[in-house]
Amino acid sequence: MSETPEALWAKLPLEVQHEVDGLVTEHRTASAVKTIRNSGVAPRPGIAEAQAVYQYRMSVLKPPPRF
Repeated sequence: MSETPEALWAKLPLEVQHEVDGLVTEHRTASAVKTIRNSGVAPRPGIAEAQAVYQYRMSVLKPPPRF
């Protein structure tokens, strides 16, 4: 991993950040990872990097359990 999840999060466009936060609160991991990877950030984040950003946002937002 080349940079921290926090640093990668800061690089994402604001509209992507809002979209990802919405997906995180809905526990939509795969959609959030895909959105992060397709955000236009160069170099393109890998799957592991995108998953790390997802986990970082989960720790920040602390959404309630799905069930």
